[in-house]
Amino acid sequence: MKKVLIFLILTFSVSVVFPQEKDSLIINQKLDEIVISASRTKRKIEDIPALVDLIKSEEIENFPMNNVDDILKSAANIYVNRSWGLFSKNSAVTMRGLESSARTLVLVDNVPKNKIAGGSVNWHNINPETIERIEIIKGPASALYGNNALGGVINIITKKPEKRLEGSAKTFYGTYNIFGSSINLAGSEIRESKGLYWDFNGFYQQGDGYIFEPPELLDETDVETYLKEYGGGTKLGYMFNKSNSIEIVYDYYDEKRGAGRQVFVEDGSYETYITNQIKSKYTGKIGKAILNAVFYFTEENFYGQKESLNDYAEYKLLDSYTDKIDKGFWATYSNRMLNKNFVTIGLELKMGDVDGNEIYRTSPDKIDFHSKMNILGIFIQDEINFFSDKLKLIAGLRNDIVRFYDGFQNVSEPTKTTGFTESFTELFKENEWYALSPKIALQYSLNKKSKIYTSFGTGFKPPKLKDLSQTGKIRKGFRLANPNLKPETLNSFELGYSNIFLEKIKVNTAVYYSIGEDFQYLIGNGDSIDTGGTDLKPVLQSDNVAKIRVLGGEFSLSYFVNKAISINANYSYNNTKIVDFEISELNLDKNLDGKYMIDVSPHLFYADLNWKSKFFTAIFNCNYVDEQWYDDENTILIEDYFITNLKISKTIKTHYKIYFDVQNIFDNEFVDRKGKLSPGRLIIGGIRYNF
Repeated sequence: MKKVLIFLILTFSVSVVFPQEKDSLIINQKLDEIVISASRTKRKIEDIPALVDLIKSEEIENFPMNNVDDILKSAANIYVNRSWGLFSKNSAVTMRGLESSARTLVLVDNVPKNKIAGGSVNWHNINPETIERIEIIKGPASALYGNNALGGVINIITKKPEKRLEGSAKTFYGTYNIFGSSINLAGSEIRESKGLYWDFNGFYQQGDGYIFEPPELLDETDVETYLKEYGGGTKLGYMFNKSNSIEIVYDYYDEKRGAGRQVFVEDGSYETYITNQIKSKYTGKIGKAILNAVFYFTEENFYGQKESLNDYAEYKLLDSYTDKIDKGFWATYSNRMLNKNFVTIGLELKMGDVDGNEIYRTSPDKIDFHSKMNILGIFIQDEINFFSDKLKLIAGLRNDIVRFYDGFQNVSEPTKTTGFTESFTELFKENEWYALSPKIALQYSLNKKSKIYTSFGTGFKPPKLKDLSQTGKIRKGFRLANPNLKPETLNSFELGYSNIFLEKIKVNTAVYYSIGEDFQYLIGNGDSIDTGGTDLKPVLQSDNVAKIRVLGGEFSLSYFVNKAISINANYSYNNTKIVDFEISELNLDKNLDGKYMIDVSPHLFYADLNWKSKFFTAIFNCNYVDEQWYDDENTILIEDYFITNLKISKTIKTHYKIYFDVQNIFDNEFVDRKGKLSPGRLIIGGIRYNF
């Protein structure tokens, strides 16, 4: 923490060195910022009884980053777990003291990114060049958005062209032989609120990678990670008038990432993802009524090659294939009623299915699996204003019906490689749950620049399809499917305050108390099985056995020194404990009462200094992540770390911009929960052409 304190002293000292001219324009612009995610309709941030962060395209462009999720580190109370940097298979983004990316809902243009199958999010296939802004809503939001919105909602809004012809091209090169380029071309024929607009984008990126195994554990099978990815998309829209428009979008993405291990076969262990998505939306207004509707279809094809050599020179080679399909629809109707009421009603349907198999090339084992889940939600929200709009009440309620069905698994010719003793086919029974998600929030505006609010909200997360319908060997033992799993729920109470001081300083703060019910943990059933190692492995099963408690708070500050200099800082604290763990005769050996949730850092801190001069633009930032528990039993701690980054850019002759990006300036290596090393210092330089 000493480095954090030193950085704060230095950054705030800068405000004394540079003249502080009165500049209320910047703050006033912040007051007028519009978001749509908090209510599914356009609202000013100061009218929303919650903490809302808004990240704009200019901030994304100037931020030291390689993937979209990197910039989320600048928002208070968001933990981004990308320990292998650019070469990470994926990133886990969590909020408000919760573990697992499945407990934060991520949207792109209001279309869910979380897979129905398990809640995971692929951040790689979001092109940063296409983003207009990112809206972050803190706290449970299932009353509007349904599943996975326990910690909050992150909505990524893409750009809409404004000029007849506009675009950009970028190329860059950096450490580990990282090379990439992107192109964006767009245009608008909209005249007098009527006409066509279009967009085309593409990107490519590759890198040689690094060896993430610690030196003392290296053997001849450890090799450099690597990556190769490319993608693109197109958008076509038509405005009938200023209030009614339709839009259709198609995106494609292809990636291949090495896993850092090679024994015999070409490319070693690696994973590939091919994603196709098509989505369409209608935005309209009929009279005073606001109508919105979205359709989407996403197909993700996964292939993984995995090879390994154990201590007994036993070689295993596995091919994994998984196809995941997510499709859905949602529609809302909003209208003002009785002068003081603004009512939104909506319907949402989400459908997901998984179909895959595992084929061993070094043994006769073969496993096939399939399962589906549908989620149907109906919701209503009412916004009521009192006392000349100084007092605002928002009340909402959503009911979701979650249905699991067509669960199937087939095991053929098994050996100890997979841990099964005989061939079998199992059909898992259908299951159905109901999730009722209320929301109530009350806000009082002390004046135009300050507000205080209190709220209560509920979030829920359905079980993963893998836990419901896939039995098999895992790292900790042998897991049995459990089709009787129920959704997790979280109830949260919050009190918050926002204010602007001296026309230059904006402060947001909140404290909250959350109780989670039916949280899922792996527990033993008392049996053991021989899976080919030296010791018997426990037979485990996921079950809703835990009640958790989160006690936390966050504080963020923005200081606009003048038109050229701004300082941002935020801090969050989360104390996440298991307060009640069900004990039965089968799991006497695992009592987690009083234990802390894994992958949750109690203290998170971020700060940055932004400087725009006539010669260049620079951002210097730092990020502190506190230590966190590795295991449920709280026996192993992962060390904390502190990272600093710098990005300097300069615009040349209006159209050209060159930039120099240094991530992890002091080459601070840290180890993740898998015992793998971070990539250390990363230096990237590039050039961008705008037209």
